Amino acid sequence: MSDLIETNLVSKYFLILALINTIAAICFTLPILLPTSGLPLIIGAFPGTWLIVGYFVFLIVGVIGMLGWSIVYSSMPSMFNKHQTSKRLSIIQIVFSELAIYGVASTISFIGWQGGQALRQGLSIASVGFLIEPFVLPTGVFVALVLLGQLIGVLNIFSTIRMK
Repeated sequence: MSDLIETNLVSKYFLILALINTIAAICFTLPILLPTSGLPLIIGAFPGTWLIVGYFVFLIVGVIGMLGWSIVYSSMPSMFNKHQTSKRLSIIQIVFSELAIYGVASTISFIGWQGGQALRQGLSIASVGFLIEPFVLPTGVFVALVLLGQLIGVLNIFSTIRMK
């Protein structure tokens, strides 16, 4: 089994993920548009703003980032005359990036939702802090995994360019 994969195929996978993530982003947007969901009330204050942060992180990394990687891999043949790249690094990049962005967006949004609802119910800021504290570390782990996935992608691009 070869450790190489066509760059256009990797580009296709990233494009498919960008489209799937776009559909997911649309689904995440629908509850915000419903006035009965309570989201507009909790977004304006800590920790409800975490909902918006999670959403924008998902859009930037999950949609625009995946589309960007698709463009990078699809341009490798024309810019560098490289038609193949590391299969192992590509798979690791795709898996780490996709799992991590859903993890980041989910934990940040959950923190925002739970914290915002707790504030609406009259809990103090300190109580809300204790309520959301267990979810902060997993969020950090997912953020680190996103960064690791991106670094692996950069490493893959540079190693592909240097391939003979």
